[in-house]
Amino acid sequence: MDSVELENRLRLLIEAAGFHLMASHWKPLKGKRLLRVVADAEDHNITVDECAGLSRAISDLLDSYPHDFPDYRLEVSSPGLEHPLERWQFRKNLGRLVEVHFLEDGEARSCRGDLISIAETEIGIQAKGQVRTVALENVQHVLVLPRI
Repeated sequence: MDSVELENRLRLLIEAAGFHLMASHWKPLKGKRLLRVVADAEDHNITVDECAGLSRAISDLLDSYPHDFPDYRLEVSSPGLEHPLERWQFRKNLGRLVEVHFLEDGEARSCRGDLISIAETEIGIQAKGQVRTVALENVQHVLVLPRI
């Protein structure tokens, strides 16, 4: 099974379980191969138990191809703070502190603040009592920041 076919099967398996596949990639690990899979839920942060369930299902898939995946290690996790949000994740992160990177007048800019609104064409960020809107077409990426 090639990597494209595996990615497609992972996506189908994860979507059938009600989640989104965010990323998957192989990495060499001491004579073995490590498959890292990042998944998330649309309406909540994926739990450890949900990751464990996905891990079992993915292991069953890989184990059904023993010649393709003879000796592997598997990690299934949620996206961390370093993982930029996908647009479908904006809604569940309303009220969270974010850093938005965007283009404005042809220049790269960024702003930090609370994600307070999501509309069809823009998002709203509130910082220091000011609300800034950014057109979705100009957003390059959005990161959730920890509150200190």
